[in-house]
Amino acid sequence: MNKLRYILLIIMMFTFQANAEGISWDALTTDQQQVLKRFQDTWQDMPEQRQLRLSKGAERWSNMTPEQKQKAKTRFQRWKNLPPEKREKLRQRFKRFMAMSPEERKQLHKKHHWFKNLPPEKRQQLKERWKKVPPEKRKAMREKIKNMTPEQRRAFRLKMMQLKRNKEASSNK
Repeated sequence: MNKLRYILLIIMMFTFQANAEGISWDALTTDQQQVLKRFQDTWQDMPEQRQLRLSKGAERWSNMTPEQKQKAKTRFQRWKNLPPEKREKLRQRFKRFMAMSPEERKQLHKKHHWFKNLPPEKRQQLKERWKKVPPEKRKAMREKIKNMTPEQRRAFRLKMMQLKRNKEASSNK
């Protein structure tokens, strides 16, 4: 009887250890398995983090509308066609974004939304103005803003808006 308990205990330990090392293929939903079928043969050899990312991605994919799936496919194709240097640059930007606090990310989303909702000619004007700033000055400005507290950033934005209003008022005279 003790021998049987010992064997059962060993089997349970190996089963727990195998499950602790990743997600078993059989634990995936049918939809996830369908999306991830090309990984089935190598699934058990993947690191747990990659399995988790892939399973979550497959879950998101399964819940997308056909339009969302088409948009995702188009974006992925665009990504694949980028030169390796550009992809690396975008990966680094993403890492910086993910390192931001939730509040900083929220602010960045807000600014992006604001920019995207500007009339096309206003967006173009801003892009052209930014391009005219010498690269070393742009870098210094980014660093300065990056190191500001939220209160300092707010004050900076207000000051910039005031300067813009003064410039517009003087050009209208």
